[in-house]
Amino acid sequence: MHSRRSTSWALRAPAHWIVWSIVLFAVTIALGFVAKAIPAVRFDGLDAAVNGVNSPLLDAAALLLDRLDHPVVVAGILAVVFVILLFAVGWRRALGTCIVAGAGWLTTLVVKAAVAQPRPSTRDLTHVLDISPATLSYPSGHVVFAAALVTAMAMVSRAGLPRAIVVIVGTLFVLAVAWSRLYVGVHYGTDVVGGVLNGVAGAVLVAGLWNLVTQGRRRTR
Repeated sequence: MHSRRSTSWALRAPAHWIVWSIVLFAVTIALGFVAKAIPAVRFDGLDAAVNGVNSPLLDAAALLLDRLDHPVVVAGILAVVFVILLFAVGWRRALGTCIVAGAGWLTTLVVKAAVAQPRPSTRDLTHVLDISPATLSYPSGHVVFAAALVTAMAMVSRAGLPRAIVVIVGTLFVLAVAWSRLYVGVHYGTDVVGGVLNGVAGAVLVAGLWNLVTQGRRRTR
């Protein structure tokens, strides 16, 4: 006899997920256009200030986190998350969590194309690392993935201490990724803020769609 945990498809998305998705994406894109039009809003110089406090250890950490949005790395992280959640919440919700994190991350391609913010120059950096970003600046795709992953994990976590741990550890992870993008000098301050907004928006949207698509399966069971 299957337990409720192992047969459940649903993730804990907000009740009004469509509204939340629209609002969050609207704020994300609006912030991008405002920052593009008004340089002062971009927190110019924040990357140089963060980069100014450097060390070999910080270099290693930033370069390690720089790999975070490579497709192979993302696939590896999601595979590990799936295996862990497989034993905790069952394969259905584990699969849903990975789809929410991965597809939520991919929504950044739409926001990047819409805003089309060029990368900041590295000429003001005192400590230049060998980083060659290939995509547009706003929002940070690394931060989008981190925020989408943490949001998805929070949606599948049990209420109480487990979810609190996920939120606290996840917040530290997102902050570390945001720091790393400023440290290597390839993003403005608004890029990492927009990355958090985009990541949460993408996760909420995909989670709502996941629940909608799997609703019929839940009823038949």
